Amino acid sequence: MKLLEPKYRRLMRALAIPAILIFVLSVIAMVTGRMALSYEGIAADDAGRLYLGRGGKIEVYEAGQKVSTITPHVDKSFLFTVRDGQLLLSTGKTVAALDLQGNEVEQQTDEDGALYKELKAQRRSFTAADGTVYTLRHEMLAAQVVTDSGSVVFSEPGWANVKPLLALAGLYVIFAAGYIALDRFATLEATGHLDQV
Repeated sequence: MKLLEPKYRRLMRALAIPAILIFVLSVIAMVTGRMALSYEGIAADDAGRLYLGRGGKIEVYEAGQKVSTITPHVDKSFLFTVRDGQLLLSTGKTVAALDLQGNEVEQQTDEDGALYKELKAQRRSFTAADGTVYTLRHEMLAAQVVTDSGSVVFSEPGWANVKPLLALAGLYVIFAAGYIALDRFATLEATGHLDQV
């Protein structure tokens, strides 16, 4: 097969370097918090500030800019919402009430995980007191928060430019896997070991 000639093998190896680089950069972005795969919830207060839970913290955005980060003092993952001017967090076993600056006001037991179950169903969508619906959506690893009017309130920075590269890297991985399987098959056939498999 012409595809399995040495010059094509060198080309495949040369193309593997950018794919590996993109993979390593994606892992670094997740470790440093620039990209998140899991979100603890979304909420907004009466002043229009957006609260986005990711990476075990709650980031506060105002007019699209990050203004502060709240680090709840809970020992495991949590879900949250804003109610009556307070942040309510639930781990499934305990409920903590924080003021909007992150200071703990009260902590109690979450009976049967009722609040946690309620928040889990609502963690991708939040309806503010004025009726505005905020929705968290993902598009190729980039999170966006949009309102029911269609305006984008939050978008992870920089990922719009990386999405085509990630798509190309994914296609390359599929092509490379097929190539490797074909190469192994041809090698087994050429050496006569195909009968032993």
